[in-house]
Amino acid sequence: MAGARIQNPESRVQNPETTGQSTAPVHHSPFTIRHSPFIWLTLLLSLPALAPLLQPGYYWGAHDARHSVYFLYEFNKAIQDGIWYPRWAPDFAFGYGYPFFNIYGPLSSYTGEFLHLAGFDIVTAVKIVFGLSVLLSGLTMFLFVRRLLGPRAGLVSALVYVYLPYHLFDLYVRAALAESVGFVFIPLVLWGFFEAVTRPRLAALVWAALAYAGLMFTSNLLALLFTPILGLYVAVMLLWQVVSEWRMPNGESPEPSESPHHTLRRNSAPHPNLRFTFYVLRLIKAGLAPLGVLLLGLGVSAIFWLPAILEYKYVRVDQWVGGRFAFGDDFVELFQLFSPKWGFGASIPGPDDDTGFQLGLAALLLFVLSFWLVPRLADARIRRSFYLFQAVTILLIFLTTPASYGVWAVLPLSTFAQFPWRLLVVIAPFLAVTAGAVMAGEPPVNEQLAVSNEQAMTSEQISSAPLPPGARSLFPVPYSLIILCALILLSSYPYIRAEVRPPKPTEGPVSQAALFRFQQSSDEMTGQTAWVRRIPTWSTLAEQVIRGGQIDTKVNYTALPADQSVGVYSMEMDSVHELLWVGTEKEGQVVTFFVPYYPGWTATIYQDLGPHDGNLDREKGPVTRIGPPVSRPQIRTTPVEGWMQVPIPTGSHFLELRFEDTPVRVAGRWITFVSLLLAMGLLVWGWGRWK
Repeated sequence: MAGARIQNPESRVQNPETTGQSTAPVHHSPFTIRHSPFIWLTLLLSLPALAPLLQPGYYWGAHDARHSVYFLYEFNKAIQDGIWYPRWAPDFAFGYGYPFFNIYGPLSSYTGEFLHLAGFDIVTAVKIVFGLSVLLSGLTMFLFVRRLLGPRAGLVSALVYVYLPYHLFDLYVRAALAESVGFVFIPLVLWGFFEAVTRPRLAALVWAALAYAGLMFTSNLLALLFTPILGLYVAVMLLWQVVSEWRMPNGESPEPSESPHHTLRRNSAPHPNLRFTFYVLRLIKAGLAPLGVLLLGLGVSAIFWLPAILEYKYVRVDQWVGGRFAFGDDFVELFQLFSPKWGFGASIPGPDDDTGFQLGLAALLLFVLSFWLVPRLADARIRRSFYLFQAVTILLIFLTTPASYGVWAVLPLSTFAQFPWRLLVVIAPFLAVTAGAVMAGEPPVNEQLAVSNEQAMTSEQISSAPLPPGARSLFPVPYSLIILCALILLSSYPYIRAEVRPPKPTEGPVSQAALFRFQQSSDEMTGQTAWVRRIPTWSTLAEQVIRGGQIDTKVNYTALPADQSVGVYSMEMDSVHELLWVGTEKEGQVVTFFVPYYPGWTATIYQDLGPHDGNLDREKGPVTRIGPPVSRPQIRTTPVEGWMQVPIPTGSHFLELRFEDTPVRVAGRWITFVSLLLAMGLLVWGWGRWK
């Protein structure tokens, strides 16, 4: 029949706005997921995207390839020192150190560290994380779109998502590990908040919160760019839901079986003011579930984002938002979004980039087709979601072009976004989801029988049944599905490549010396705290390592008095602390460290119990000489370098410099701990009720 609606094959819930009744939706158990042929097909067809990762070697010349490796190198150093949640990177800035992990999402580093501890070298661990991000991003997109439109649509969306040119650009041109892992969580977050608005259930809400926390832990920049879009999505969905109820005649609720708290009766005609108040309360009540998801997700990730935001002012932001990183020169010209040009160069001002920012031929064609297909979807909630996805995609595409400069000028995110083309990572999931509309269809399910028996068909059983007349997919199945999947892969095949080569001496092999050479040659990983006035270009620490030595102490011995009136002996050092014996008979002496100050660094003076025979050998008992703490002196800084200076008292003492948690970090840790307990408790309680 002409103009027939295409129903969601994933759900036996007839749209309440069109039927006036609701039925139980299809649930997917872990068993169903594990034995789903479409899931295995999604993973299988995603494997070609891993081809460059399966080659021997590594693409050292990619934009952030060396960063990804040395981030893990630094993270591993802290873990080896027994720091379960690292915040300080000791070898940044030529060995002076920098609080990198206090402001950078740690999830990709934790994943790589787990693989490294399992026996893989640093480079291989990074490559495996990249590979897992590809497979898991396709899987999460499949699961989300399967929930909306069924498994065939899920397969199409997953492949578009995996093979989208910008996704491949992130993998093999940029080698941006955190952003690549972020691709995994965006579909989960969209799915979770969709459930929170349309069918809130305890387990779904908790998993949605954990997904949002995962996104925050992965990339704070991606979370910052994505959260406003997510908020818009939730707000519009809630408004649509309440407005649709408002339009029902005589105040009738469209979901009587699922709304036991409704007080408006059929054929009643309440006072307009009372009716308005009622629906305002309905809007507030409906918004509690997604608000709870957001708060729980923020709570679980508070150990990261709370210090990252409140202590961000203590690093030099001008290094990353000025000069080459200044906003305004890296818009994407409109033709570049459609140009097949590809390359491995960097983004430069103007349209002559030696790289590609295209949206992808397959994704664009399917996106255009979605404008014809989406109005035919029967489920109003899903149809409205797709309308919003289409609108958001167009808006975000506009924001990548020079025409949007005036909009960016008033946006507070422009400083952090740096390059407008970074919005392509947010465009990617919406392009992929709308592409799935090409395979939407209606299952021939006897809903009354299914509901009466309280049974649920799997999505594969639903999708394999013949479609009734008037409710067909755009293409018959299965041959056109195979052809469409092949075309998606072939359209991106030329871009599944990387420039694999051995590391240059300024890049590797992975070592502390190679890290310092990379910092010097690239001026990367040289961030400074706010106390540093002059950014260093080299250091005696780095020079010492380059010459074959090692860093045994961060004490600046050249700053000690030339008359040797101050004695300093370094007893032990790791990435976040150093223990010294200090002795002097002069007042007002200080010990200077080659470490820039940042909140959390503390100094403690301990009593020296003797005997004073000059023996400070660690194996012969210097620990027995360390007495109770005497004082915690105020740390000063050098005026230009920002290095820490610790005043020492007269006599013989021990001095410990240690990087500890600030009150903000402690608060974040406790909020995360309590939130995790709450999340686990809710899951256990919900599981017990279900049992």
